[in-house]
Amino acid sequence: MPSKQNEFYKRLVFKGKYNEFKDFYDENKEMIYKSIIEVFQGFKNTRKKSLSLYISAKIKGLEWDTEFNFKKDECIILKRDLMPYFEQTEDYETCSEIISLHKDLTN
Repeated sequence: MPSKQNEFYKRLVFKGKYNEFKDFYDENKEMIYKSIIEVFQGFKNTRKKSLSLYISAKIKGLEWDTEFNFKKDECIILKRDLMPYFEQTEDYETCSEIISLHKDLTN
């Protein structure tokens, strides 16, 4: 993990202990996806070329830390990867937010 905490736009630290990555991902998917949306919203207020999401958890007794870097021109992730999840869970408010955000970032 980099020493400067302010290098990350968004940080998620999960305190639970997970037996498998799938357990961790299934339990926290919505929070992770909504955090990705927040990262892309950050592009509306910055000139930075990329923003990072840092995720930390304990999986199988080991510290799992990773950093996801997103670029503004990768906003297709919102519609291609995140939207199907929120459609499946019938969270249409978030779907609407994704559509609006994608439109803002591509215009």
